[in-house]
Amino acid sequence: MFHSAAKIIWAIASPLNLTLLLLCLGSLLLWTRWRRFGVWLVSVLTLALMAIAILPIGAWVLAPLERQFPVYELAAEAPVTGIVLLSGAAVDLKTSRQVGHAVPGYAADRLVEFIRLARAYPKARLLICGGNAGVGGAREGPLIAEYLIGRGFPRRRFMVENASRDTHENAVLGRKLAQPKAGEQWLLVTSAWHMPRAVAAFRGQNWPVVAAPPMGAKGGSAKFTLRFELRSGLGQIRTALHEYLGLLAYRLNGRSQTLWPAP
Repeated sequence: MFHSAAKIIWAIASPLNLTLLLLCLGSLLLWTRWRRFGVWLVSVLTLALMAIAILPIGAWVLAPLERQFPVYELAAEAPVTGIVLLSGAAVDLKTSRQVGHAVPGYAADRLVEFIRLARAYPKARLLICGGNAGVGGAREGPLIAEYLIGRGFPRRRFMVENASRDTHENAVLGRKLAQPKAGEQWLLVTSAWHMPRAVAAFRGQNWPVVAAPPMGAKGGSAKFTLRFELRSGLGQIRTALHEYLGLLAYRLNGRSQTLWPAP
Protein backbone atom coordinates (compact mmCIF):
# COMPACT_ATOMS: atom_id res chain seq x y z
CA MET A 1 0.00 0.00 0.00
CA PHE A 2 2.76 2.44 0.98
CA HIS A 3 4.73 1.65 -2.17
CA SER A 4 1.74 2.24 -4.48
CA ALA A 5 0.70 5.43 -2.69
CA ALA A 6 4.25 6.77 -2.87
CA LYS A 7 4.35 6.16 -6.63
CA ILE A 8 1.08 8.02 -7.17
CA ILE A 9 2.05 10.98 -4.99
CA TRP A 10 5.46 11.25 -6.62
CA ALA A 11 3.93 11.21 -10.09
CA ILE A 12 2.18 14.45 -9.14
CA ALA A 13 4.90 16.00 -6.94
CA SER A 14 7.76 15.39 -9.39
CA PRO A 15 9.01 18.92 -10.28
CA LEU A 16 8.56 18.64 -14.04
CA ASN A 17 5.07 17.13 -13.78
CA LEU A 18 4.02 19.62 -11.12
CA THR A 19 5.32 22.53 -13.20
CA LEU A 20 3.33 21.33 -16.21
CA LEU A 21 0.17 20.95 -14.14
CA LEU A 22 0.55 24.45 -12.68
CA LEU A 23 1.22 25.94 -16.12
CA CYS A 24 -1.95 24.29 -17.41
CA LEU A 25 -3.86 25.70 -14.44
CA GLY A 26 -2.40 29.16 -15.03
CA SER A 27 -3.27 29.03 -18.74
CA LEU A 28 -6.86 28.04 -17.96
CA LEU A 29 -7.19 30.85 -15.43
CA LEU A 30 -6.22 33.36 -18.13
CA TRP A 31 -9.60 32.70 -19.76
CA THR A 32 -11.63 33.15 -16.59
CA ARG A 33 -12.45 35.98 -14.20
CA TRP A 34 -9.32 34.95 -12.23
CA ARG A 35 -7.14 36.07 -15.10
CA ARG A 36 -4.91 38.18 -12.84
CA PHE A 37 -4.09 35.17 -10.69
CA GLY A 38 -3.34 33.18 -13.86
CA VAL A 39 -0.93 35.87 -15.04
CA TRP A 40 0.89 35.82 -11.71
CA LEU A 41 1.08 32.02 -11.66
CA VAL A 42 2.46 31.72 -15.19
CA SER A 43 4.91 34.58 -14.58
CA VAL A 44 6.24 33.09 -11.32
CA LEU A 45 6.68 29.67 -12.90
CA THR A 46 8.50 31.18 -15.88
CA LEU A 47 10.88 33.10 -13.61
CA ALA A 48 11.44 29.99 -11.47
CA LEU A 49 12.33 27.88 -14.51
CA MET A 50 14.69 30.58 -15.76
CA ALA A 51 16.41 30.74 -12.37
CA ILE A 52 16.81 26.95 -12.29
CA ALA A 53 18.30 27.01 -15.79
CA ILE A 54 20.85 29.74 -15.01
CA LEU A 55 21.69 29.32 -11.31
CA PRO A 56 23.09 26.11 -9.72
CA ILE A 57 19.96 25.76 -7.58
CA GLY A 58 19.84 22.01 -8.21
CA ALA A 59 23.39 21.58 -6.92
CA TRP A 60 22.59 23.68 -3.85
CA VAL A 61 19.60 21.57 -2.80
CA LEU A 62 21.41 18.30 -3.56
CA ALA A 63 24.59 19.22 -1.67
CA PRO A 64 23.38 18.47 1.91
CA LEU A 65 22.44 14.93 0.87
CA GLU A 66 25.74 14.28 -0.92
CA ARG A 67 27.88 15.72 1.87
CA GLN A 68 26.18 14.00 4.81
CA PHE A 69 28.37 10.87 4.75
CA PRO A 70 32.10 10.85 3.92
CA VAL A 71 33.81 8.38 1.60
CA TYR A 72 34.84 5.19 3.42
CA GLU A 73 38.59 5.08 3.98
CA LEU A 74 40.19 1.69 3.34
CA ALA A 75 42.05 0.09 6.25
CA ALA A 76 43.76 -3.28 5.97
CA GLU A 77 42.92 -4.18 9.56
CA ALA A 78 39.26 -3.17 9.29
CA PRO A 79 37.01 -6.10 10.35
CA VAL A 80 34.60 -5.84 7.42
CA THR A 81 32.09 -8.69 7.59
CA GLY A 82 30.15 -7.81 4.48
CA ILE A 83 29.39 -5.21 1.86
CA VAL A 84 25.85 -4.33 0.75
CA LEU A 85 25.10 -2.83 -2.66
CA LEU A 86 21.76 -1.16 -3.34
CA SER A 87 21.49 -1.65 -7.07
CA GLY A 88 19.10 1.22 -7.84
CA ALA A 89 20.09 2.41 -11.32
CA ALA A 90 23.52 0.80 -11.21
CA VAL A 91 22.38 -1.08 -14.31
CA ASP A 92 20.01 -0.05 -17.08
CA LEU A 93 17.31 -2.72 -16.82
CA LYS A 94 15.63 -2.04 -20.15
CA THR A 95 18.85 -2.07 -22.17
CA SER A 96 20.24 -5.01 -20.19
CA ARG A 97 17.15 -7.06 -21.02
CA GLN A 98 17.46 -6.20 -24.70
CA VAL A 99 21.15 -7.12 -25.04
CA GLY A 100 21.09 -10.06 -22.63
CA HIS A 101 23.70 -8.86 -20.13
CA ALA A 102 24.22 -6.10 -17.56
CA VAL A 103 24.65 -2.60 -18.96
CA PRO A 104 25.74 0.13 -16.50
CA GLY A 105 23.08 2.73 -15.67
CA TYR A 106 23.29 6.37 -14.60
CA ALA A 107 24.16 5.35 -11.02
CA ALA A 108 27.00 3.04 -12.03
CA ASP A 109 29.33 4.88 -9.63
CA ARG A 110 27.90 2.80 -6.79
CA LEU A 111 28.81 -0.39 -8.68
CA VAL A 112 32.38 0.87 -9.17
CA GLU A 113 32.68 1.57 -5.43
CA PHE A 114 31.26 -1.85 -4.59
CA ILE A 115 33.90 -3.50 -6.77
CA ARG A 116 36.66 -1.41 -5.15
CA LEU A 117 35.60 -2.44 -1.65
CA ALA A 118 35.00 -6.08 -2.61
CA ARG A 119 38.57 -6.31 -3.90
CA ALA A 120 39.98 -4.51 -0.88
CA TYR A 121 38.25 -6.94 1.50
CA PRO A 122 38.37 -10.35 -0.22
CA LYS A 123 36.92 -12.15 2.83
CA ALA A 124 33.86 -9.94 3.08
CA ARG A 125 30.48 -11.35 2.13
CA LEU A 126 28.78 -9.55 -0.75
CA LEU A 127 25.07 -8.77 -0.64
CA ILE A 128 23.34 -7.25 -3.68
CA CYS A 129 19.85 -5.87 -3.09
CA GLY A 130 17.66 -5.13 -6.07
CA GLY A 131 14.43 -6.43 -7.55
CA ASN A 132 12.54 -3.99 -9.77
CA ALA A 133 10.83 -6.72 -11.78
CA GLY A 134 8.68 -4.26 -13.71
CA VAL A 135 10.91 -4.14 -16.82
CA GLY A 136 10.15 -7.27 -18.79
CA GLY A 137 10.81 -9.47 -15.76
CA ALA A 138 14.42 -8.31 -15.48
CA ARG A 139 15.82 -8.00 -11.96
CA GLU A 140 18.79 -5.90 -10.98
CA GLY A 141 20.34 -8.12 -8.30
CA PRO A 142 20.94 -11.24 -10.42
CA LEU A 143 22.12 -9.14 -13.38
CA ILE A 144 24.81 -7.45 -11.30
CA ALA A 145 25.87 -10.69 -9.63
CA GLU A 146 26.36 -12.43 -12.97
CA TYR A 147 28.21 -9.40 -14.29
CA LEU A 148 30.68 -9.54 -11.39
CA ILE A 149 31.04 -13.32 -11.45
CA GLY A 150 31.94 -13.04 -15.13
CA ARG A 151 34.75 -10.71 -14.11
CA GLY A 152 36.39 -13.07 -11.68
CA PHE A 153 34.52 -12.76 -8.39
CA PRO A 154 33.77 -16.16 -6.79
CA ARG A 155 30.10 -17.07 -6.88
CA ARG A 156 30.26 -18.29 -3.29
CA ARG A 157 30.79 -14.74 -2.01
CA PHE A 158 27.44 -13.48 -3.26
CA MET A 159 24.03 -13.24 -1.69
CA VAL A 160 21.37 -11.81 -3.99
CA GLU A 161 18.09 -10.27 -2.84
CA ASN A 162 15.90 -9.86 -5.92
CA ALA A 163 12.40 -9.04 -4.65
CA SER A 164 12.71 -5.51 -3.23
CA ARG A 165 10.98 -2.56 -4.88
CA ASP A 166 12.31 0.31 -2.77
CA THR A 167 14.93 1.23 -0.17
CA HIS A 168 12.85 0.06 2.76
CA GLU A 169 12.42 -3.37 1.21
CA ASN A 170 16.16 -3.43 0.44
CA ALA A 171 16.77 -3.18 4.18
CA VAL A 172 14.05 -5.60 5.29
CA LEU A 173 14.71 -8.36 2.76
CA GLY A 174 18.47 -7.82 2.77
CA ARG A 175 18.61 -8.28 6.54
CA LYS A 176 16.63 -11.53 6.33
CA LEU A 177 19.10 -12.87 3.81
CA ALA A 178 22.34 -11.68 5.45
CA GLN A 179 21.34 -12.36 9.06
CA PRO A 180 23.87 -9.84 10.48
CA LYS A 181 25.06 -10.43 14.04
CA ALA A 182 25.95 -8.00 16.78
CA GLY A 183 29.50 -6.71 16.49
CA GLU A 184 29.76 -7.31 12.74
CA GLN A 185 30.64 -4.46 10.41
CA TRP A 186 28.70 -4.16 7.19
CA LEU A 187 29.42 -1.46 4.63
CA LEU A 188 26.53 0.05 2.70
CA VAL A 189 27.16 1.21 -0.87
CA THR A 190 24.77 3.47 -2.72
CA SER A 191 24.89 6.88 -4.40
CA ALA A 192 25.87 9.76 -2.09
CA TRP A 193 22.54 11.55 -2.57
CA HIS A 194 20.67 8.36 -1.65
CA MET A 195 22.82 7.49 1.36
CA PRO A 196 20.89 9.39 4.10
CA ARG A 197 17.61 7.64 3.30
CA ALA A 198 19.33 4.29 2.83
CA VAL A 199 21.15 4.52 6.17
CA ALA A 200 17.90 5.59 7.88
CA ALA A 201 16.10 2.56 6.41
CA PHE A 202 18.79 0.08 7.47
CA ARG A 203 19.10 1.54 10.96
CA GLY A 204 15.33 1.32 11.17
CA GLN A 205 15.78 -2.46 10.86
CA ASN A 206 18.37 -2.44 13.68
CA TRP A 207 21.18 -2.96 11.21
CA PRO A 208 23.91 -0.38 12.03
CA VAL A 209 25.59 -0.29 8.63
CA VAL A 210 28.58 1.94 7.83
CA ALA A 211 28.03 4.32 4.92
CA ALA A 212 30.38 3.91 1.95
CA PRO A 213 29.34 6.32 -0.82
CA PRO A 214 31.29 6.34 -4.12
CA MET A 215 34.74 7.90 -4.07
CA GLY A 216 33.85 10.58 -6.60
CA ALA A 217 30.85 11.76 -4.61
CA LYS A 218 30.91 15.40 -3.57
CA GLY A 219 28.36 18.01 -2.78
CA GLY A 220 27.20 20.52 -5.34
CA SER A 221 29.24 23.67 -5.62
CA ALA A 222 27.81 26.97 -4.48
CA LYS A 223 30.05 28.80 -6.96
CA PHE A 224 28.15 30.58 -9.71
CA THR A 225 28.97 29.61 -13.27
CA LEU A 226 27.25 30.97 -16.36
CA ARG A 227 25.10 28.26 -17.91
CA PHE A 228 21.70 27.55 -19.42
CA GLU A 229 20.75 23.98 -18.43
CA LEU A 230 17.14 23.59 -17.44
CA ARG A 231 17.07 19.80 -17.81
CA SER A 232 20.13 19.34 -15.59
CA GLY A 233 18.83 21.73 -12.94
CA LEU A 234 15.39 20.16 -12.83
CA GLY A 235 16.94 16.71 -12.70
CA GLN A 236 18.98 17.60 -9.63
CA ILE A 237 15.99 19.18 -7.93
CA ARG A 238 13.91 16.12 -8.75
CA THR A 239 16.51 13.82 -7.17
CA ALA A 240 16.86 15.98 -4.06
CA LEU A 241 13.11 16.41 -3.58
CA HIS A 242 12.55 12.67 -3.95
CA GLU A 243 15.08 11.98 -1.18
CA TYR A 244 13.86 14.70 1.19
CA LEU A 245 10.25 13.56 0.81
CA GLY A 246 11.40 9.96 1.22
CA LEU A 247 13.19 10.78 4.48
CA LEU A 248 10.06 12.50 5.78
CA ALA A 249 7.74 9.69 4.68
CA TYR A 250 9.97 7.00 6.20
CA ARG A 251 10.07 8.85 9.52
CA LEU A 252 6.32 9.47 9.63
CA ASN A 253 5.57 5.87 8.65
CA GLY A 254 7.93 4.42 11.27
CA ARG A 255 10.34 3.02 8.71
CA SER A 256 13.22 5.00 10.18
CA GLN A 257 14.14 6.18 13.66
CA THR A 258 15.34 9.63 12.66
CA LEU A 259 14.55 12.27 10.08
CA TRP A 260 18.19 13.06 9.29
CA PRO A 261 20.69 10.25 10.08
CA ALA A 262 24.16 11.26 11.24
CA PRO A 263 27.45 9.60 10.18
